[in-house]
Amino acid sequence: MTIDGQPGKRRVLLTGGRSPAALELARGFRQSGCRVFSAESAPYHLSRVSRAVERSFLVPAPAEDPPGFAEALRAIAVEMDIDVLVPTCEEIFYVAKELGRFEGVCRVFSSPIAELDRLHHKGEFVRTAAKLGLSVPVTETFVDPEGWLPLLDDPGFAEGIVLKPAYSRFAARTVLVDRKAGNAGERKIKETLRRLRQDPLLASGEHPWVAQELLRGEEWCTYSVAHEGRLSAHAAYRSRFRAGRGASIHYEHAEQPLLFEWVERFVAAIGFTGQIAFDFMISPEGRAIPMECNPRATSGVHLLGQGGQLADAILAPRKLLSSGRVAKPSPGAGGAMLTAAMLSFGLAQAARDGLLGEWLRAVRTGRDVVFRKDDPRPFAEQFRLLAWTRRIARSRGITLQEASTLDIEWNGER
Repeated sequence: MTIDGQPGKRRVLLTGGRSPAALELARGFRQSGCRVFSAESAPYHLSRVSRAVERSFLVPAPAEDPPGFAEALRAIAVEMDIDVLVPTCEEIFYVAKELGRFEGVCRVFSSPIAELDRLHHKGEFVRTAAKLGLSVPVTETFVDPEGWLPLLDDPGFAEGIVLKPAYSRFAARTVLVDRKAGNAGERKIKETLRRLRQDPLLASGEHPWVAQELLRGEEWCTYSVAHEGRLSAHAAYRSRFRAGRGASIHYEHAEQPLLFEWVERFVAAIGFTGQIAFDFMISPEGRAIPMECNPRATSGVHLLGQGGQLADAILAPRKLLSSGRVAKPSPGAGGAMLTAAMLSFGLAQAARDGLLGEWLRAVRTGRDVVFRKDDPRPFAEQFRLLAWTRRIARSRGITLQEASTLDIEWNGER
């Protein structure tokens, strides 16, 4: 499915409006002349109060009521005469599972659910890339809390082992057994087994986990847009400042041909359509090795959202594709950041890792991805969203990050 035409003549329905990435897309589409609508299951979200969004709709939570969520989106698409539905966060899996529901109503910028699920599953993604002859880390799937123990004697895991659920986000529940750090002894193994046995997502046939070789080098992220296997937009950035082990909170594009070549080959080989992002490690020897794939929007959109080029790449790619040109961040455009997170998580990390100078430069030169003078209300809304998320976290006894995606996340549901 290739979308084309003039973006300014499009009515776009965005889902996942709680994320800054969705807000960036809404603003970019509006700048290109689109009429933008939003649908969300969270009562407070950034896109709800943005001047870029003409009208926002509250819909059932996809993880709690998948059919009700899909039917609500269809009803909105009919009522608002929507041309294109663009999912952004993990609700995309629930949309993709119901693509047939939107036939004759609007186009959906997404690949089918089988494709998305295969990429989201950390073990299946690695197997898919390996079959294509691309570089991958040694990765094994296990369905028992002790299923990774034999790998301690496997030379493919000589550096160490990274254990994580096959379906997860924000590096949640990730456990490291680092042999060079001296924590691979009997005490560490016993501690790891205890954590895995007590985890709510206990490794099982229903909740598979993966064991991945511990990689060393520089961590990078990419974000791309593809149409039927051809890239129309691409950005790469170092993952220097993060919230804990998980999501990046500062984004600054840098050309990295190794990553572009890997992504280009992968999306071409599987004929992918949609938004797709990867976490990579570039080894000291210069190899680009993917750790996982996110077949949806990620924070990389902030590097492409300015000037309307991302709207063109998603809604009107024909000119780009016919010329062979790929939309990329403008040279010297500067970085982007989540300011509140940089002043908390980022500063703590900088002090711990000796990166205060780099942190200061990043804060001084980066733009906040939420606040804009001509669209100020989302900045205040993020604190209402945080309060709502905190209430859920407390009531469920989970972390803030887990609570932020609880109602939309996809863990291989059938």
